[in-house]
Parts: sequence; C-alpha cells; structure tokens
Amino acid sequence: MVFQLKAKNKKLNHGFSKNKPNKFRSIFTKVKVVAKNVIYVKGWSKSLVENKTINFLSKKYRNNIEFSFSNFIVKTVKEPDPIVSKSKELRHKSFFKDNKNQTKDSDKFDDYCDHLVVIDKSISDNYVVGSYRLLLKPKNKRRISFYSESEFNIDKLFKNQNLSLMEAGRSCVHKDYRDGRIIKLLWRGLASYILINKVDLIFGCASFPSSNSQLFAKELSYLNSNHRPPKNFSCHPIARLRANYKRYKGNEYDDKEIFRSLPPLIKAYIRAGAWIGEGAVCDYAFNTTDVLVVLNSRNIIKKYSNLSI
Repeated sequence: MVFQLKAKNKKLNHGFSKNKPNKFRSIFTKVKVVAKNVIYVKGWSKSLVENKTINFLSKKYRNNIEFSFSNFIVKTVKEPDPIVSKSKELRHKSFFKDNKNQTKDSDKFDDYCDHLVVIDKSISDNYVVGSYRLLLKPKNKRRISFYSESEFNIDKLFKNQNLSLMEAGRSCVHKDYRDGRIIKLLWRGLASYILINKVDLIFGCASFPSSNSQLFAKELSYLNSNHRPPKNFSCHPIARLRANYKRYKGNEYDDKEIFRSLPPLIKAYIRAGAWIGEGAVCDYAFNTTDVLVVLNSRNIIKKYSNLSI
C-alpha cells in the first residue's frame, strides 16, 4: 500500500516529525511495486457483520481520483455506478472461485465505500481487472464503523482524533493480469487517493491462504514477536474469533526463513514498515487466517514514491 501523511500534521503519538508537501509531489507519477505477483488484502466475511449496527461517513467528505496509463483507466467509483457491480464480480471470482451459486461478492459496506478500480479500456469501458475497497474517516470526524471490527478490536486506532484513518480491503486482480502491472496501478491509485484525502493511517486485513491457523503457527509467532505495533496502536482479535495455534519461541525458528515463507503481500507491508496486530482470526467463509495490518503513511511515501510504473 501507499500512504500520505498530512503535510501539516504535528508529531503523532509515536514520534513522527513533520513532512513537507514537496516530498509527495512525485506520488502521482511514480510509485513502487513490492510484489511481482498479485496478492489481495481480503475484507471480512459478510456473515460476521449482518446483524451489526453500522455508522458510516457521509460521501461528501471523500474526493475521487481518475487517471489513465496506457490502455488502463484508474479511478474511484461509488454505488450505484454499474462499475461497482463489475468490481464485485471480480472479487467473487478471486475469493470464491469454487462457489457457483453466486456471481458477486457483496455486503452492506459496499454502499458506503469508495471502490478503486483499474479498467482495461482496450476490452471495454467497464472491464474491471483490479479493485480495492476503501473506507475513510477524516480527522476530527465522528467515529464510523469498519468491518475489521467484526474480527478485531481496533479501539486504540480511534484514540487520536487528529488522525485521518482509512481501511483498505477486498483487493484483487484478474487472473489474466497478474504480471505486476495492475497492482502497481492500484497502488498508484491508492497514493493519489490518500494524498487528496489527507490520510494518515491505513489498516486492513491481510491473509494466509487457509483457515487452519496451525499451518502458519511459526509465521504467526514470528509476526507477533517481531512486528507488533506500539501500545497506542495495538489491536487484538475478538475473543470468540481468536485463532488457536501453537506459540513458538524465537529460538524455535529461523527469522529469515520464516520471513521468506510469508504471503507476498504481508512481506511487502513489513518491508514498508508495517505493524501486525497481536494474534489472528480464522475466517471460515473465506477459508483464510487473517491478521490486522497497520501502516503509517510516512514510511510508505518515503519508501515507494520514487519508482516508476
């Protein structure tokens, strides 16, 4: 992911200093890719949020983006734009390819999110080949509901009202376009969106490819030992959903070997300075084991603003 920290922000609780606007100007034309193959940041099972009372941010606070690159268009869209439906179809093919009973991945959060899409206009004006789902809370605005709250306790992220928060999820790329191009364009789109919406902190779930968390016990132990966030940003699973797996000590695994075995997107986040919340959740609907990723925009801009697509 790519983030932007508000240029005039005072130091955050965890000690970041001011940043100048001119450090971010190249973000619209340059962005770095961190994984050659496309991996998705999955959202959350709709079964976990069906009965939840949800408060959402008014759409008036959100700014749209749109730009072209070669034969691709990158832009944000909202319901009821028909392109959102195409994005949902792509998500279903990516997350539930074996489920023939449905054609779209959809839940009640879709109506209130911005949908960042990449369209291959050489095929058609609505041929979506990449997608992210974004939910924004500007600073000093009332707290809103995020669907990560159906899996994790994220209360501490809301303590500092001077931070603008954004949740990113449901990221996916069409199977025929997984050569690195589309993920780069998605990240450039994220950079643009984050810049114009003055986002300070991004969070969301990243997944291991099975709901059997024991398969990833050493990886999860490594993450909890080496990449937990500072106390003011600490998050943890909801008790009833917490994954049970064997906790390994640091002398029971090789850090470098474990890092190499992590899913590519989680590795990319860590290289960007991401924190991984304590514990994990088994999402049986998506057949994944989820961890919560928290990223400060300062680190991402510094690391990824100077590489071209």
